[in-house]
Order: sequence, then C-alpha cells, then structure tokens
Amino acid sequence: VPCAGNMSEAALWVSKALSYAILVGSLIMQAPQIYKIVQARSAAGITAMGWAISVFSMTCNCCYNYRLGYPLTTWGEQLSIMLQLEVLICLKLHYADGGLLWRLPLGLTLHALLAAACLNYVPTAVLVAVPIPLSCISTLPQLLTNYRGRSTGQLALLPTLFAVLGLSIRVFTSLTETGDPWLIASQLVPLAMQALLLLQLLTLPGGGDAQGGQGAAAQKAKAKAA
Repeated sequence: VPCAGNMSEAALWVSKALSYAILVGSLIMQAPQIYKIVQARSAAGITAMGWAISVFSMTCNCCYNYRLGYPLTTWGEQLSIMLQLEVLICLKLHYADGGLLWRLPLGLTLHALLAAACLNYVPTAVLVAVPIPLSCISTLPQLLTNYRGRSTGQLALLPTLFAVLGLSIRVFTSLTETGDPWLIASQLVPLAMQALLLLQLLTLPGGGDAQGGQGAAAQKAKAKAA
C-alpha cells in the first residue's frame, strides 16, 4: 500500500509538471499559424467555421471546469488558445473581404454573452456533453476542405502537432487529477480528430507545394506541345 501511495504521489507530481508545461506552451500554440497567414497575406484553404466552433466548445469546457472547481492547471490552456483562435478568425475575415469593422466587436460581444450564459444558466451536464460532438464538427470542415482540394492550403503543421501532443498529455493529467470520465471523453474525441488532421498535413501538399506542382505540370505540357 505505501508503494502504491508513493506511485500515486509521483504520478500527481508528473501530472502537475506536464500541466504547467502545457499552460506555457499554449501561449504560443497558434503563433506558427498566425505567422504563416500574415506572411502569405492569405488564409486560403482554411475554414474559419472550425475555429469559431472550437471557441464555442472551449467556452463550454472552461465553464464546466470552473463550475466544478477543477484546478486551473487542468484546463487553463484553453483560455489562451481561445484568444489565439479569435485572432485567426479576424485574420481570415480580414484577408477574405476586410470585413472586420463590425464583425470584430459583434463577435467579441456575442462571445462574452455566451460565456456569461454558460457560466450561470446552462446545466452542468450540457456544458460537458456539448464539446464532445462539437470537437468533431469543428475539425470536419477542414478535413473535408483538405480532402477535396488535395491540399492543406495555408494550414500550419506545428499547431496541429502541438494539439495532438497537448491533448495526449491532457488525457493523462485529467485521469490523474480529476478522474472525470466526461471530461476525459471530451479530450479523447478531439485528439482523434486532430490526429486525422495531422495525418493529412503529413501526406498532402501545402498551398505553395500544390500550386508549384500544378505550375511544373503546366510547363512540362507546354514543352511537349512545343
């Protein structure tokens, strides 16, 4: 029994250390994607709908964790990731049609109202159940866009890789520190979806590669015709 107790205590310390690592890493999780879009001055091949759904899902998840009094170290990274996703949504709208003047304040206001409603009025069971299907819905549009276009566009590899690693670690920390089966399920489902997205990023060409391949094919065709 003492040995088991020592192992449990060691697992808790490891979980705490990993949780703090996730919190620090989350501060720059979407930085590569933000940089890639700004550098290319384009968000081609990226769907903002998935980001918006993720923000909604994370809002429910944060409210659930806060309401049940779980340690901030087990869910705090979602706060910084939400802010970064909102920046990405703004960039997508800006480079699409420049329509930020009224959409940005409207979006921030709606998000604040949503957070207040979830925190005070939405039943706890709904808060934890909703993110599970939403995690599928949020990633599905991007998966379909990549599949149909046979390209990942301006989608960056590192944020998805960070998400897979972070969610894998978060499953362990949730098992160790909360043991909440619903919370763990809400992490396993997005982990599976992000793993599929990572597979696409590793096997499909990016926006530049796809265009470059098409340009090379066109040049070869012209050369043969000549």
